[in-house]
Amino acid sequence: MEDYTVSYCDHSSILIVNSLGKMRQLYTPFRVVCRDNNLGLSKGSSVYIEEVASTERDGLLFITNTGTYPHSCFTIVASF
Repeated sequence: MEDYTVSYCDHSSILIVNSLGKMRQLYTPFRVVCRDNNLGLSKGSSVYIEEVASTERDGLLFITNTGTYPHSCFTIVASF
């Protein structure tokens, strides 16, 4: 899944909308794939998101068992 928008719902879920306008709410834990070698994570590796957070400026953060990362570091694995 590549062309989508992501919105924060609460600490345990996000809302994704694909390019066709279909929506899906994902609940933790959900799987993502690392886009680049970032903060100790290898490009292409899969991790599970345990919790979701929002910054003061509405930035979306994904929390794993290894740390907290901006959602832009990952591709969400989901189908509609």
